[in-house]
Amino acid sequence: MFTTQDEWDRGYADGRRYRQLSDNERLLLATHAPVSTDGRALDVGCGLGELAAHLAGLGYAVDAVDWSESALAEASTRHGEAARWLRLDVEGDDWAPLHADGYDLITLRFVAPFLNSRDRTLHALGHRLRPGGTLVVITPLASDTPAERRGIALDEDELAALQHRWSTAERHDTEGLAFLVLRGPRQNETTPQDGPSAAGTQDTPSSTRSVEPTATVSLRQHHFHLLGRYYGQVESGRKTVEVRVATPEKAVVEAGDAIVFHDRDSSRELDIAVKRVTPYASFEELLDAEDPSRIDPDASREELLVKLRSIYPPGKEALGPLAFEFDHRPGRPGHSLPMAPSEYVQTVPHHTVYGCLYVRDEHDLPVQLRSVYGSRLWQFPGGNLDTQGEDPLQTARREAFEETGLELGLGAVRLLLTHFLHAGPPLPLNKIDFIFDGGRFTADQLRQIRLDPAEHDMWAVHDLDRWRQLMAPRAFARLDAVERARLGEGPAYLITHI
Repeated sequence: MFTTQDEWDRGYADGRRYRQLSDNERLLLATHAPVSTDGRALDVGCGLGELAAHLAGLGYAVDAVDWSESALAEASTRHGEAARWLRLDVEGDDWAPLHADGYDLITLRFVAPFLNSRDRTLHALGHRLRPGGTLVVITPLASDTPAERRGIALDEDELAALQHRWSTAERHDTEGLAFLVLRGPRQNETTPQDGPSAAGTQDTPSSTRSVEPTATVSLRQHHFHLLGRYYGQVESGRKTVEVRVATPEKAVVEAGDAIVFHDRDSSRELDIAVKRVTPYASFEELLDAEDPSRIDPDASREELLVKLRSIYPPGKEALGPLAFEFDHRPGRPGHSLPMAPSEYVQTVPHHTVYGCLYVRDEHDLPVQLRSVYGSRLWQFPGGNLDTQGEDPLQTARREAFEETGLELGLGAVRLLLTHFLHAGPPLPLNKIDFIFDGGRFTADQLRQIRLDPAEHDMWAVHDLDRWRQLMAPRAFARLDAVERARLGEGPAYLITHI
């Protein structure tokens, strides 16, 4: 694993190369980082410039930075003026060459594991995003990387910690890579303005120490033990304020830290993020300001005061009571999954997914197409979800257009029925069908149907009695269930067997 600029320069000069941008990565970029008008992108650690050139092809104005002069020289030769090629070490150099008005998209492909100060650098980059901007991290998964090359990848704990530092984070795994879509860097940390050398502070104008709610994970942890009764109140979400006194270990707890509650009656524990810490002169003052039901929802104010003073005698109360407010946000990263996603998918039954549209004529009689395959079944317009990036409704609309020549199911569409079909000969996989209401069509509209002869050779409109005569019982059961669901007379979930 290279760690210095000279090593990277020699590596590129000696012909070292990284895997090419895959079709799945291109699709994920198009889906989650579509270019906007006058969109500007920054590719950090651009290497030979393949990703930067792809972003330029999508319509972004691209700045591409790398600290290897050899890589930048070859990128410029390969891709010309597709990007503004900049020699820059994002962790050590001044960021003055970057655009001061920020970027709509910042990408780091195969870069994050090599950063010495990953959290700080990504946080600083996040504050170079324009409003609504996106930071994309593409990195190998440690679980899919040989042990001798572990340094080029991130494990589940590292990925979780990275994601929790953003207000919204999406993860997509593809071909041994994690594709992270990050938006909104957490606001309760130092906000670097001019790159890694900048620093800042934020003063709190009162004695109460608080942070705005965010989906963050703290690195500072404090351990509180609770009797089972109170632990159960926290566990159920009923208790959201804990009261202690300002002993040296409790006085250092700050908003944004993690508290780990331990149940004294068992080995259970749970963690929360501290939202607010407020000091008081006495328990009387605390209970005048705080809602007692958030401290102990099963006791009155008077009972709570007696209980607190039985736990903390006057000498302890004189230290100063503290109210720790929290909610349901976690304070620690999640545990690693018991196995890698690529391993897990091999242990579960596989399914196919189908999306189709239930179309009717102006008298609400069902319209179906006759298949040229197999048992020559009568079918709704639609098909299997086999196109990357589509959802079942998008599949239904696309397949319906290919099969009939009509644009069906436009606008807001209602899901009528979810159909689970158990596997069995000749279908080796379970099948999940999503059947949407495709609406009503006039006779003139229906006459415009143009079948794809490779899939269907006939279309027809009949009432249910006639369809019952034309269809196999299992196939008709689905049609009947869809029609009853449309009328609000039947269940929205159907299970059948081959």
